[in-house]
Amino acid sequence: MEFLSKRGVEFTLYQLKGEEAATVESAARSIGCDPSVIVKNVVFVSNNSAIVVLCSGDRSVDKTKLSHVIGARVRIASREEVMSMTGYVVGGVPPFNHRTGVRVIADSSILRYDEVVTSGGSPDTLIKLRTSDLLMLSGASVHDIST
Repeated sequence: MEFLSKRGVEFTLYQLKGEEAATVESAARSIGCDPSVIVKNVVFVSNNSAIVVLCSGDRSVDKTKLSHVIGARVRIASREEVMSMTGYVVGGVPPFNHRTGVRVIADSSILRYDEVVTSGGSPDTLIKLRTSDLLMLSGASVHDIST
């Protein structure tokens, strides 16, 4: 959370005990919120580069729409690719502070909320922060890429 503190970003940290937040449902259940408030961070690969897509928990990423935005075909990253390309394990990828070269794209569905909850960098850590801070820190471009 040093990454957020150094940037003066207000956030709430949820350190879960005994239950991981690896899925939208488990994360929402753990902190008592609606699944749509959870921003999942899904890693795709295109032309050997990682793309982290931020999407509300009640939506799914449309690979065709994402491919159109990227200008190339995309596929879901393997567990090994997620770790090697982002520096984080599956279920714990945050929306920012990845390894160099990772592109971040946000689905417009996250704009419904002033604050959202997302991964804090491990499967048992969540952070709540303003959506505007999430977008600023991630450097995400916003597109309609969900169904």
